[in-house]
This record gives sequence, structure tokens and C-alpha cells, in this order.
Amino acid sequence: MTATNEIETYSIKDYKAIGEKFDLFMKDACVSYKRGKEVLNKVSLFANSGDILGLIGGSGAGKSTCMRVLTGQIQPPQLTKGFAVTAGLRAVKDNFRLIQKIGYVPQLEYLSLYEEFSALENCLFFGKNYNIPRKEIYRRARETLKILGFENEKLIKTPVKYLSGGERKRVSIAVGLINTPKVLFLDEPTTGLDPHLRIAVLNFLLKINQKFGTTMVIVSHDLEIVDYCTKVAILNFGEVIGFGKPKELIESLPSHGRLIEMTLKDFNNRKDIQRILQISSVLYVLNAGRNKIKIFMKDTNKIAKLIQELNEKGFQIKTFSINTATFLDYFRIKGRHIKGV
Repeated sequence: MTATNEIETYSIKDYKAIGEKFDLFMKDACVSYKRGKEVLNKVSLFANSGDILGLIGGSGAGKSTCMRVLTGQIQPPQLTKGFAVTAGLRAVKDNFRLIQKIGYVPQLEYLSLYEEFSALENCLFFGKNYNIPRKEIYRRARETLKILGFENEKLIKTPVKYLSGGERKRVSIAVGLINTPKVLFLDEPTTGLDPHLRIAVLNFLLKINQKFGTTMVIVSHDLEIVDYCTKVAILNFGEVIGFGKPKELIESLPSHGRLIEMTLKDFNNRKDIQRILQISSVLYVLNAGRNKIKIFMKDTNKIAKLIQELNEKGFQIKTFSINTATFLDYFRIKGRHIKGV
């Protein structure tokens, strides 16, 4: 059964059955803040228990709006069509109960942390909001902080304002987990971090996911997160242009994701890519650097004919190889066919 068919099977009346099978479920969600101007257009997606779902796209793609629908922050009349079920609860009707079953890590740590408090004190403070006994908060906080790399007692008790950016982000994640949520939402968790810290934060999230089985939603424009996701939804101008497992999305490209990478002599990207696209067996051409391109064909077994046709057009091939497409290649190909790109 395809992802589309699995979603089409259900209606809002089936929310209990949906909750038994999915931790996240959205069907045909349409959101409009101004009359006639849709921010989301029939967005559908789902995640099973323990999944890490990446919501990926550029600024204005609809990622944050999508997350707000899943967390019950957007209600009718802004939600003009469709519905969402999160952690077994209807996002619209059960949103007050939903708050107790989800966690949230904002993009900016200062929105969720008290800088004068230590990591442990922040966890204790926010844990009280869920009416959790102090001893239990203390136990959860220490367990989570240890997984997040806070093994040093001095670090655990240092005021947040003296911590590094990566350490603050990890404290924010610990606070988001203090109520042991069924689903943890993370808004741009790697933004503003150095490359090595971005990877470190993602590795810590993976540890949390594996330790507690926490379903996660990561909102990001950073494609690095894809390597940590079990499912991804790519949004562009309020529409889902790709949804599924990263590997399966790549394999949905021509020739199951196989491509020809070539280095050509004196290649002019502006005009020569269009000339190559005129070859009938070529479906997509991506610029891959100076004088280098990636060619997607209907059948990569017909390379000899492609080389012949390129020679006839006057191209001089310096090197070529058969490679496997990356998720970035998929993202670039799908994005270019959406209006406004």
C-alpha cells in the first residue's frame, strides 16, 4: 500500500484507529490566514511510533504552519479543510489534552530557558507545569541530561547563560522531554550552530529516539537532518512535493536513482545544459561544479548512445562515471518543477 493510499483510507471519524497506528497523521490540511491566500494546500503525511519525521523546505514553504496544525495551534477558520491526529488525539478538538502528550523545542533557546537557572533547575521549573513530582522530575532530568552529554556535575549546575550554543540547545531539548512526550517537535534545532555542533546535536537526538522510542518531528531547511530521519516531507509553497523514506524517494528518480556524472571541457552552464536536455534519453541535468554535471537518463544502460550524441553536439568529455543520486539531487529536481521556483 502506498503512502497516499494509506492516508486516503481514513477520515476524522477514525481518529481512534489512526491513533493506534500512527503517532502523527495529517490529511488534506489547508490553511489560509487571509481570504483566498492559502499557506498550506492539501498537505498529507504520517509518522509511526518511533519515527523521526523531517519537515524540509525553504523559508515560506509551510514547514512551521504544518507543525502548528499538528500541535493544535491552528484552528478553524484558518484551518479551512482537512484534519490532524497527534499522539492519538484530534489536534483541533483535543488540543488542551494534547499539550500534555507532546514536547516542543523552539528555534531560539531564550524562548524556553531561564538563563539564570542551570540545566537542572530549568528542567525542575518546567516539569512543575506538568504536575510531576519533584523526585520524578529530578530523575528524568538527570537521565536525559546524561544522554545529552551532561555527565559533568559542574556543567549540569552551571547557569545557562554561561553555556555554549550547542549546550544551550541540549538543555532546551532536555526541557522539551521532561514530560516524557509521545511526540517531540523541534523547530530548526541546528540553526546557528557550527557544523560539528549541528552533527553533535543530531546524534544526541538519535540517542534519545533510540533510548526512549520518542517520535520526533524536526522542522528544518538544513538537508543534513535527512540522514537522521526515517521519513521526510518536502514542502514548497505550501504543498508536499515529496513524502516517504529518504532512500525510497531517491530511488524514485529515473533509473532508480542512478546517474551519469561528467566533466566536460569548456562547459557553459547557462546554454549547454539546455542543449543536453534536447537529447531524448536525458530527463534532468544538474550543475555539479566547474565543468561538471549530473545527467539523469531514462536508462543508464544506454550510456554509449548518450556519449555519441554528446560528441555529435561538440561536447568534449574529460571524465564520466555512474553514481547514485543523493537526497540533495532529489530535492533540487523536485523543487525546480514547482511554481515560483
